[in-house]
Amino acid sequence: WAEDYQAICGDTSITVESGGSGAGAGRVCANSAKGTPVDIGDMSRDWKSTEGTVDANGQLNCLVGDTSITVTQLVVAVDGLSVVSKKGGAADVCMQNMGGMTAAQLRWVFSAETDAELTTAGLDLSSVVPEDDGDGIKEWSDLSANCNADAIVLAYPDADSGTYEYFYEEILHEAAAGFGSGTQSADDNVLVNALLADENAIGYFGYAYYQENMATLGAVAVSNNHTHGVADAPEDAVAPTPQTVRDGSYAPLSRPLFMNVNNAVWDDVTPFLLWAFSGDGSAVISEVGYVPLDDATYQEMIRRILAQGVYA
Repeated sequence: WAEDYQAICGDTSITVESGGSGAGAGRVCANSAKGTPVDIGDMSRDWKSTEGTVDANGQLNCLVGDTSITVTQLVVAVDGLSVVSKKGGAADVCMQNMGGMTAAQLRWVFSAETDAELTTAGLDLSSVVPEDDGDGIKEWSDLSANCNADAIVLAYPDADSGTYEYFYEEILHEAAAGFGSGTQSADDNVLVNALLADENAIGYFGYAYYQENMATLGAVAVSNNHTHGVADAPEDAVAPTPQTVRDGSYAPLSRPLFMNVNNAVWDDVTPFLLWAFSGDGSAVISEVGYVPLDDATYQEMIRRILAQGVYA
């Protein structure tokens, strides 16, 4: 959006910086521990209760940083975290032949939890890993006899990323043991390179980045079952597509993406945001691989924009 808008409005300067959802939440609230203040904080997760609580009108009072700041939350697009591996590689072939993976199987793959902890959490390991050989090493063959016996290799976002946090909450259910060891990076390019370098590697990131790398990466269909393996789960495994991400059937890994606006700067940012939520802005959303909002959500975001700044 920023690049396209500046091309149209040459006298406008927009600076976009990276840093993850924690930085987006902190910097829009002028929390110096997260960096210098910003007008708009981007997030790929919702606000934590320790940061602030969003009301029905999308308004939030900052609880950390400058607590006099109020913020308007805007949903800008929908994303689907895509679980990926090297296309045609051993991991990809394994998961495709299985018919996908359940949320429970993804938890077993990515979590550092012990078998006892997973069982206590409600997983039926005889279904999740029916071929487990008991050697204490997570191997693809533990999931299915048709998969190879090589160890599973992980590549995933680092802890500052909202993508990390969303997966941690929805798949690992915030287990104290956290993630297993692997390549961690806020840079999706690093994760792609790690996945392409090892056909036994599995990782995840946003649908837009998967779409950008579809020629070399395969995405697994996911079943929204948190206790059993895909062979026993009554819930169908669903692949990430624009349609399944938008309608929520790609569960539990569909998620909204947010921009959070400091209410003191609306006079400056309203023209940009009205353009962003126009047809031209929606086209950019599709071009980069995210999924545009449904009409009801879109209309609510327009209402929030028009309730602020020069249009209030």
